[in-house]
Amino acid sequence: MAINLDVLLQAPIFDFWAVDCTFLPIKSQPSAGSYPGRGILGTYSTAVQALDGSLYSDQRTILDIRESEFAVLPIQNDHVIIPLDCNGVPKGEYQIVDASSDGGGATMLTIRKYETIM
Repeated sequence: MAINLDVLLQAPIFDFWAVDCTFLPIKSQPSAGSYPGRGILGTYSTAVQALDGSLYSDQRTILDIRESEFAVLPIQNDHVIIPLDCNGVPKGEYQIVDASSDGGGATMLTIRKYETIM
């Protein structure tokens, strides 16, 4: 008997942790307008050691989405606006730089802050 991870696992996790956001399908659906969605926002730190032994620290910001909640999945160069995180902190607009499915009903979007120069 197959187990549907999307229904049994992803649904309650997203109901608890996901925040509302707006997707701008700039690349995936250029003629379509923005649409609402939700995702779980997270940030991970990374440290890369250089040849001289020094460390370069950076972070990777991700937004996990449920594939079943999208008719067309967001892709690289689409944008997402996250008004507030789960703590009520304003976040802003992000560009999707990578998308990776976990094979269980969720896709991890690697995102980076999108800011325009004025």
